[in-house]
Formats: sequence, structure tokens, C-alpha cells
Amino acid sequence: MVKNYLTTFLWSCLGGSVFYLIHMPLPWTLGPLAAVVVLKVGFHKTVRWPVGIRNNAMIVLGYVMGSPFTPQTGYQILHQLPLMVFMTLISVGLCLSGGYVIYRFTDIGLATSLLGSLPGGLSQMAIACEEIEGTDPAAVTLMQTLRVLAVVFIVPFLVLHGLADKVDPVSKTMAQFSLTELPVLALFAVIVIGAVFLAKRIKMSNPYLLAPVVATAVLVLSGVHAPALPPAVISIAQICVGIRMGMAINVQSLAEQKKAFVASFLSVVLVIAAILSIDYVISRYGAIDFVTAFISTAPGGITEMGLTAMMVHADLSAVVAFQICRLMFVLMVALPLIKWWLCRFNGVTSCCSEYTDSSK
Repeated sequence: MVKNYLTTFLWSCLGGSVFYLIHMPLPWTLGPLAAVVVLKVGFHKTVRWPVGIRNNAMIVLGYVMGSPFTPQTGYQILHQLPLMVFMTLISVGLCLSGGYVIYRFTDIGLATSLLGSLPGGLSQMAIACEEIEGTDPAAVTLMQTLRVLAVVFIVPFLVLHGLADKVDPVSKTMAQFSLTELPVLALFAVIVIGAVFLAKRIKMSNPYLLAPVVATAVLVLSGVHAPALPPAVISIAQICVGIRMGMAINVQSLAEQKKAFVASFLSVVLVIAAILSIDYVISRYGAIDFVTAFISTAPGGITEMGLTAMMVHADLSAVVAFQICRLMFVLMVALPLIKWWLCRFNGVTSCCSEYTDSSK
């Protein structure tokens, strides 16, 4: 078992190094992802990686993403709250429209198409499949995985090779690590870990990332300086996350559901193009720059978009705030409404109550 873990980690480090040398976006996340897929498909190896390691890595990245929240950025975020809500509605609306188009022009059911296109967490959509009659969990998982992968590859590539003026590796964008700040870093570690346990108790979505972001931001906003982490720690955390992302990819499922694959990919590309156009117009007349707006509203994950923002010196706090706003809207408003509507559409009255029971 330990040998398998070590092989996976070293192979992923090799993948990250290759992506770094050829200047691929997010090399220490996407490199391990690609390496794990090659290890599974090309060498027919069983890949194992404890979810606990991934969760600890998410805590590290959450701390990094919460550290830029200063009182000044907090004021800017409050000032941009109407824009956040507007762009959240646009992003979610475009994704659901893409899902409806998939339903109209393929043999994929309406519930499956909508849940597969909704820009929320994969685990939340998988749970929703169990609670709504007529959904195909395999197709939803495929569509959600493809959406994340398409955004994770396309958005950083566009930003790094055309939209951004200045690009640095993530490790170079951080302040220098200092041993004299270890006591303060220990304080942050205690509070952040405590926040994660609390978030798990109250069943917060994605507690290993969101709780550190919120806890770190609150401390920084209260006047406590967040010490920088060693660049190697940040890179290792990205590798640990990339390994689990690669493990989640089922190449056989992609091959078996070609129609869903093609339709979903085209839908994601069109959504990204539409968001890119809207962001350009908003940046011309708003108070947010084009690159920050694009990364903030892209229907990807907080982790990947946050890392992209750090590489191109975008406003990281704004990106994280926009992404959290969309995630909270999807989980607290859009998903319950869609589930209620699908229950009515399918003529089922019990699935809405099943959602309440299963979430306890």
C-alpha cells in the first residue's frame, strides 16, 4: 500500500515537472492529473491515494486563498456584491440553458441534463441524483467531470496565453516564508483546523476548502497578518489535489457515452465563450479588470480558479468571493428550486421530502 502511494506521488511529481517545463497552466495540479490518467490507462496500474491527504492539501490551499482578504479588499467585495449576484445568475443561467439544449438534441433526460450542467460540486450533484426520479448518475458524473476538466484546462490556457500581461508560477507570487512567523502560523493552523471541524459538524459544503478560506479571511480582516507558506508546501498541496482529480476520471465511461461527451463539451465551450464576451463588456464599463472578471465567473472550481488568479496576478480575493457566491447560490437556491421543479415536472411529490431526510 505504501509502495503504491509512493509510486503515485513520484509519478505525479514527474507529470507536474513536465507540465512546468513546457509552460502548461497549473502545472502542479494538471500535471499530476494527467500523470494519474496515464498511469491508470497506459500502464493499467491501480492508483490509490488517501482522501485524507487530499483534504489536508485543500486546507493548505484554503489558507492561501483566504490570506489576501484585507479590509480594503473586503470593502471592494461589498461594493461589488450586486455585480457578484448578477454574474452568478448569468453563469448559472447559461449552464442550465446548455443543459436544456443537451436535453433537446440528445436522448439524455431533462433531469440528468440539468444536474449534469449545473455548476456545483460533483458530490452534491451525485447526491441529488439519488433523490430525483429519472436521473442517470453515471451520465451526471460524466458531465460534471467533463465540465470541471474543460474549464480547468481551457480557462487557464486562455488566461495564460493571451489575456494576461504578466504570468508567474504560483510559488513566485507568494511572499517569502520566514521562520520568525512560525508562532503566528501555528495560531492560524489551530483556528483553521477548528473551523474545519465546525464546518463538518454543520455539514458545510466543501468544508476542507471553504472553512479555511473563511477562517483565514476573518483573522486577516481583524488585523492579524497571515504568514506566507514555503513554496514547496503549496506545490505539494496542489499535487495531492491533482492526484485525486485524476483518480475521479473514468476514461471507459467517456468512451461509452460519446454522445453525452460531445454534447457536454460543446455546451461548456459555448458557455465559456458567452461568459468571456459578457465579462469583456462588464470590464469596459465596470470597476473590475477583464482577467479577474473572467476567472471569477468561469464555472470551474474555487481551487483551480484561485490558483489561476495567483499565477496571473489577478485579484485573488475577488475571484474567491465570486466563486463562493456562485457555489452558495447553487447549493442553497438553484439546486433546491431545480429539484422542486423536477419533482413537479415528473409528477412526483415525495422526492422533495426525501431530500430533507437524506441530508440529516
